[in-house]
Order: sequence, then structure tokens, then C-alpha cells
Amino acid sequence: MPNLELPEIRATSPTLAETMRACLLRAALSKASGSSSFVLGSPKAWLGTAYHEVLEKIVEIDLSQESLDGAVERLWDLAIAAQQQRADAHVLDRRFGSPTTWPAYHVARASVLLRAGELSAAPASAVAPATEEPRTGLAPTIREQEFTAFGGRLLGRPDVIRASEVVDYKSGAIVEHDAATLTNVVKAAYVRQLRIYGYLVKQKLGWWPKRGVLLPLGGAGVEVELEPSECEREASDAVALLDVYNGKVRSGAAPQEFASPSPESCRWCAYKLVCPAFWQAASPDWSGQLDGAAVEGPLVGAPAVIHAGAARAIAVDVEAGTEARRQAQIAPLNPSAHPVVASLAQADRVRLVGVRVRSDGALGPAQRTVLARVADLPVITLARSAKGVGQAGMRQEPRP
Repeated sequence: MPNLELPEIRATSPTLAETMRACLLRAALSKASGSSSFVLGSPKAWLGTAYHEVLEKIVEIDLSQESLDGAVERLWDLAIAAQQQRADAHVLDRRFGSPTTWPAYHVARASVLLRAGELSAAPASAVAPATEEPRTGLAPTIREQEFTAFGGRLLGRPDVIRASEVVDYKSGAIVEHDAATLTNVVKAAYVRQLRIYGYLVKQKLGWWPKRGVLLPLGGAGVEVELEPSECEREASDAVALLDVYNGKVRSGAAPQEFASPSPESCRWCAYKLVCPAFWQAASPDWSGQLDGAAVEGPLVGAPAVIHAGAARAIAVDVEAGTEARRQAQIAPLNPSAHPVVASLAQADRVRLVGVRVRSDGALGPAQRTVLARVADLPVITLARSAKGVGQAGMRQEPRP
């Protein structure tokens, strides 16, 4: 099994900066070659990718030769086919089946037609001079172009820049519950991203956007006022995080030193399966606080064949993870979704993440459960190109 090498990262972005805020190791793994093989994808994210791809390309279509509805349908079908092809080739992602069964598929498809109509309502105008703020009422001026700042260490691709504002299309919810005020507020992460886009606009075009606009798949958008000093601070903080990360790489820090394990930080992390810091920190106190239980331990016996050969049942002596230390029966495991189960033997040490905890405390597989033999998981190391750092001392072996 190849190592997962933590690379130096040349530039950060609004999205990567948010990942770094939560956990530097998660950001590193997202950039490590081969890490996606151990990550279960998200159909919601795939729909978002297709959604953005259609909106990027629709403005290039000659609508005198093709209807808007026809062009959107054609672009959508091509984008979704590419996502399905990638999912079908991935050993974990193929479980999700036909795109029309992906959650929110039809909402996303309807929304992309609506947003495409908005984009196509007026042609793009020329970019305003660097010293001139665009007048209110101008049509969209820039779509999906990459801007950079800090000597190329900060980059971003705002969806749309138009008169006095930056527009960001979102495929997920744009509000979250604030425990302090007991109200719903705009997601703080999205506000920070808009501020960074505002800074990039200023650096590239010479004027400050007055507001950012978040447009979800469905429903009305939300406006966020952009204050120049806050935009500058967020951009500087993003680059500072990048420098902290690269400093750790160059100094030969151990993988655990990049990590920030906690129930809040790890809740939605896609890399729990391979993260050494997670398995060292997780305990039964974390139970019920993640996106599913996570357990590790040896198999008590060989997997049992059930459901006339269509599934397997395993018994795990739980020794690590988020659940109480006990022997747990986990079934049914379909070999088409969990191919490793067909080759497991007694005493093999396994990890499972995304496990459902039933009302009686029993564990069972869910759609997002991932099963792996610990011996098959990669070792996390520094990239060989890291300056002054040898491979020795960075190795983090799986739990014995």
C-alpha cells in the first residue's frame, strides 16, 4: 500500500482556508495524491460540481442557435454523466447508483435552469477599469475567472462579479443554527469566503465590492455586507494558515501535529478512516457526536454468510473508536458496497466509520458506512520533496 504524502501547498483558497481552520491534517490529506481512494464521496457534492459546471459553460452558448432549456439540459446531462462515470470507477462510490436517485437530484436540476436563466438574461459587459468602481445596474462582468493575491499564495474563482457585488452559488444550506442566539444565521464559513473574494476583487480590479450574495439551490439568496478591513483580515488569516502549514511540513512535524481532533472538528471529516490522530483521540465520550459511529478492533471470527449469500455479518471486538469497548455484531454488509468483507478472516483488525447506532445500542451499517482492513490502510508521511526532511520520523503506522 503506498504512503499518503503530506505535500507543501503552494497556494490557498477560500475553501481550503476553511479546511485549514478546522484541521491542517485534513487540508493536507485533501491534497495528498491517492487519498481519495479511502474517502467515500458525496452525491450532494457531485451535484454541486455539475451545477457549477453548467453555470460556467452556459454563458458561452449561442442561444440564437439553441434554446436555453435545451442547452441547460445538454450541459447538465454531460456534467452528470462525468460524475457518474467517476463514481462508478471508485470502489466506494459506486454504491450510490443512478444519479436520479441521488438526494436532491431533481432540486439541483430545476435550480440550475433557474440560475442559468438569470445569467443569460443579459450579456457580460467589459471589465471596469482598475480605478473605477462599476456603476450600479451593470450586467455581470466576470464569471468563473481565477484571481490571485499575495504573490500567488491566495487564489479564488468567484462565480460572478457584477456591479458592486460578488455572487457565490451554493449547493448546500446557507444558514446554520447559532446556539448563542438560538436563531438561524448565515454560515460563518461562507461569510469568510465572501470576504476573501472581496479582497481578491480589490487586488485584481482596484475596487471593493459592497456586498456578497449567496445563492442556494432553492429559495432566495442572502446578502452579506463586505467591510474592507474585514476582507483584508480574512485574506491575511488565510495566508497565515498556509504559512503555518508549510512551516510544519518543512520542520518535519509528525502527522499528529497537523491534526486538531475533537468531536466538532472530526464530525464531518471524510478522512477519519486513515487519520492516526482521530483514532488516538476518539473515545466513547464522542458517541453520538459524529456523522456515525467509528470502531476498530479484531474480528472474533470469520465473516458469516447471511441472506442466502447476499450479505455478510461480522463480530468485532471493539478496542478503539467512539463506542463502548465490547463485542459488536455488525450486519448486513453487502460485498458490492464493502468488497473487503469477502476476504476478511478471523483476527483481522478492521475499522468502520459512518456506522449507525440503533436505539438499543446495537451497531449496523448505513449507506455511508466504510469498512477497511487496518493492514490495507496507508501510512502518512511527509512528501519526499519537503525541504530538509527525511522520511524517517514521519511514519505513522496503523494501530497494531
